[in-house]
Amino acid sequence: MRNLFVISMQRAAICCMTVFLLAVASSAVAAETEWHFTVLPAAVVTGDIVLLGEIATPSGDIPSQSWEKFAKVKLWPSPRNYGRPMAITRVKLRNALQRYLGSMASKAILPGSIAIQRGGKVVQKNMLSQMVTRTISNATQQLDGEAILRDTTIPNFIFLRDAKNRLDIEPLTTVQAGRIGIRFRELDPNGQVVRRVTGGAFLDLWVTVPCAATPVNRNEILTPDKITYERKNLAYLRGEAWDGRGGPYRAMRTLGAGTPIFEGDIEAVPVVAKGSRIDLIYRGAAVRLSVVAKAMEDGRIGEVIPVRNLQSKRQVYATVLDDSTVIIERNR
Repeated sequence: MRNLFVISMQRAAICCMTVFLLAVASSAVAAETEWHFTVLPAAVVTGDIVLLGEIATPSGDIPSQSWEKFAKVKLWPSPRNYGRPMAITRVKLRNALQRYLGSMASKAILPGSIAIQRGGKVVQKNMLSQMVTRTISNATQQLDGEAILRDTTIPNFIFLRDAKNRLDIEPLTTVQAGRIGIRFRELDPNGQVVRRVTGGAFLDLWVTVPCAATPVNRNEILTPDKITYERKNLAYLRGEAWDGRGGPYRAMRTLGAGTPIFEGDIEAVPVVAKGSRIDLIYRGAAVRLSVVAKAMEDGRIGEVIPVRNLQSKRQVYATVLDDSTVIIERNR
């Protein structure tokens, strides 16, 4: 009976203290109507009882001394286990605040829910977003074009199991336009990974690339009048865009007007065209013979192509020397 009496007296003392603090805070801010407090979506508490100041931040015209007193108001019991969050829905949170704060609960701006962890540390979404932006921005400094990060998918918060642990992002090996995978990792003081949390973002990379100025047919030579330059998002291009250098080139497929030109869409113009008549030279150690032949395939300088000897009607393979000559060399 004595123990029950002591417990009852302790609870009564807590309630009296809460009422007293609320009365003090309320009287101090009675004239300050343009203020509120925002309950965080995630918070870390240290003691056996959750304090208002641990889960909420003030906004508006409230003196700092008044909020310091108001922040000491005791709410519900803290989670029993350290490092293991407890979730409270918006409805239960509202009811709990009304129970402990009375009319002052009307000044609360509530999240959809709140997660409370005893001990450890919490990293809020704004900080996570800054980490992602900084990491990807550093990785894209060497990329050509204008990089724009959007559609970041990250948790609303990440709890660390110990206050001494830290959070970082695994280094990105390569960064390309499009969806980028992100992995947060919690590290203990020794640098060992405690756990990982995944996220991501989408990177738009705007560059100026060569495009077909007019429709281009297959095997048509890309002369300057057939090429224009337009700003395109590499995130939506299906291959490696041509840099516009070199040539002459011809199209390997039909290109519509405004279509980006990719490396795989072009090939060097052959110096020998299929079906053309050329000089076929046979050259050995002591003999040199030249006959007229027909190219059976396109050929570039240095390539070996099939040709037909128009005298013997035989097909042989010869190396392209220039736009009118192929050669077969016989060694001793």
